[in-house]
Amino acid sequence: MTRRWVLLCGLLAAVLAGLLGLFAMSLLLGEDEAPETAENSPARCEPHGIVPPDPRAQPDSVTGIGVADESGESGGSADAVQLDQEFTSGDTTSRYHLFTRGVDFNEPVGVVVRLHGDGGAEFEDPDGLLNCLAAVAASQNMMLLAPLTPDVQGEVTWWEDISTNLPWLNDLLTQRVTQSFPVDPGRVWWMGYSGGAEMITYGVLPRSPELVTGGAVMIGGGGSPQATVEEPSSEQRRSLDLIWVTGSLDDGSVPYAPFDAVTATRKGSEWYRQQGFEQVRAEYPEGEDHFSLQQARILDEALAQ
Repeated sequence: MTRRWVLLCGLLAAVLAGLLGLFAMSLLLGEDEAPETAENSPARCEPHGIVPPDPRAQPDSVTGIGVADESGESGGSADAVQLDQEFTSGDTTSRYHLFTRGVDFNEPVGVVVRLHGDGGAEFEDPDGLLNCLAAVAASQNMMLLAPLTPDVQGEVTWWEDISTNLPWLNDLLTQRVTQSFPVDPGRVWWMGYSGGAEMITYGVLPRSPELVTGGAVMIGGGGSPQATVEEPSSEQRRSLDLIWVTGSLDDGSVPYAPFDAVTATRKGSEWYRQQGFEQVRAEYPEGEDHFSLQQARILDEALAQ
């Protein structure tokens, strides 16, 4: 028994020594594979298509900075953003972010109205995609308005209650932006993702075309309405940029993205062509799906035209 006990103790000691050796080796190897930190992680906007050395790739956080007033000033500077502000129109109330950082209010100013997809997840993270879109907009001396739909029934959407959501959106843009800041009336752009794109093509363009003066970018959707409620001007038909971008894989064939955005894009862009809009473009990037398109890069290319 004694010999067996000695042998067992020796075996256990050898196993323990081996485990300690493996642990020490893993630590040594780990020195060459440091965990991701602020220093070695991708720039904030790199996943959205704006990469270093472009200075817009790493905008500062928007949390904890000043709030702009109606002239665009904040503590003597327009380097600010209004986060999670409440706006009420009639009986309808919701919230919005307004990014004004980097905008020179001594020069002509534009605005991009960005409508979220169903659920509004991106609204809850203003330091993510929205901050990158704002950096792109500011490089063209444009503010970014990012509202949250006032819809309160089930999953929040823009397009399921257009008759309520569109008047609120119209008043928000007018009262909090175009009447409060020196906005060039010809530089009002819209950008919508998924359900937000549907809101532009089903609601904004056919019912309130006067709100769109520069162009509109529809990502991952944007179908055809049944009819035009308010006629666009001949100038809008001639010069308004209407751009659809939907990934070739975004056809509703996967369970996690059942919306067929490819078909919606084809029908929507064709419908607007048939209405006489001359600057219609639809793109279907190969290998991209409902979640992989680089939205900041797409906006940058649209505004730079």
